Amino acid sequence: MSIYLENLRQDYQDGKVIPFIGAGLSVPFNIPSWGDLIRSLAEKYAVGDLEFVKKAVEVDLNRHNYWGAIDALKNYTTVVEEDIQEEISNLIQKRQIKLEDDALHNYSDLGKMGFKFCLTTNYEHLLHQYMKFEIQPILLKDVLFNTQDMLDQKRVCHLHGTISNYGTIVISRESYQELYRNKKYDDLLKLVTGNRKLLFMGFSFDDQFISTLIKEHKESFNGKHYILLANPTDAKIKELRSEYGLLTIPYKTENSSHTAEIRKILNKIAEPLITHEVENPMNGNTPSATSIIIGAGLGNLKKNVSGNLFYRKLKLENIDESMIELSSAFYVASEEYIRELQKTGIALNVIEAMLAKVFIKYKERYVDTYKRYGKSEQFLLAVHNSLAELDFGRHALLLKGNKSDENENRGLIHLLADDEDIDVWWGEERLGSDSK
Repeated sequence: MSIYLENLRQDYQDGKVIPFIGAGLSVPFNIPSWGDLIRSLAEKYAVGDLEFVKKAVEVDLNRHNYWGAIDALKNYTTVVEEDIQEEISNLIQKRQIKLEDDALHNYSDLGKMGFKFCLTTNYEHLLHQYMKFEIQPILLKDVLFNTQDMLDQKRVCHLHGTISNYGTIVISRESYQELYRNKKYDDLLKLVTGNRKLLFMGFSFDDQFISTLIKEHKESFNGKHYILLANPTDAKIKELRSEYGLLTIPYKTENSSHTAEIRKILNKIAEPLITHEVENPMNGNTPSATSIIIGAGLGNLKKNVSGNLFYRKLKLENIDESMIELSSAFYVASEEYIRELQKTGIALNVIEAMLAKVFIKYKERYVDTYKRYGKSEQFLLAVHNSLAELDFGRHALLLKGNKSDENENRGLIHLLADDEDIDVWWGEERLGSDSK
């Protein structure tokens, strides 16, 4: 493992890391690479006496000169920019496959971590799908609000366009230069990289787009950023450090796979940090003040959650408005607690074990309260009461003195209800598909 791994781990635990996702992470889903996309374009448009164009394209692709290959297509065939964008969108949608086994890819691993804001140069929507963010993805060039607020939202930000709006796809030299010469775009990029540290995953630095991005915008990438890279030579590691300012976290794929090795690194940086302890003359060693989390304050409780899934589930049933407001306060308290708990380094599997206990309590109250009386408000109250003093048993020993209070406990069920894949409801009603 890299000498920089502990630095990355600390930065992740401090909430300073933004994952920057490249095409490599989408390979298991059969998403074509940029090279494959351009070859397919050549197959379609370089026909008849234009066979020589395919050879020219292949020469450029072997040199990782994607722009040269696209220039050859545009110079010698009838293809225009819009044709390229539309064909790329069609090819990705046609070839993309579904994977039932999450062990086959790393998007599921990212979804289990504490990342919020994510960047990607990919065109498809796999990152948003697996991160399960409620806020829709956005193009960085379309940002019209305070960037600091954006970084605190759970959102995927695309740099080079999306297949859902193929006119936004950036791949040719002209479209790339138009995008990156825009001062507003450059300023946004500087704000993002100036406030956080990027973690590049799924990139090769033979990739013309990303290497050009950093070379031409080196001022935007001042500071330390990280890259996960398979089997790099020492020369490549030094080059990335000196030319691009990137700290390399290398991994080996011999007798393994990219997915498995990246998962090991992600699991490692999510491991709890060792907290320093101070001597308490009465009780022995106790966590230092810096390891004690604060929790939600009055400012947090002002958060508007009326658009959240858990809130809409409560509104479906005949529950008193004051109970819904109280449940919302519990939700905010619990959300802040879990967020701060992750920052202390508590492992995700510990948090998931805690949430499993919460879900079991919910199911118990469903059987002995809702099934018996059929009243949603009574059911909700019973669940809240049951969770107030929930005993997390042996898992409590892993919380480093940061045991949740009764309000945070009650809110945990609403965190679960906020996940569309978890079956937490307060009656028989269900949201329509257009409401999810």
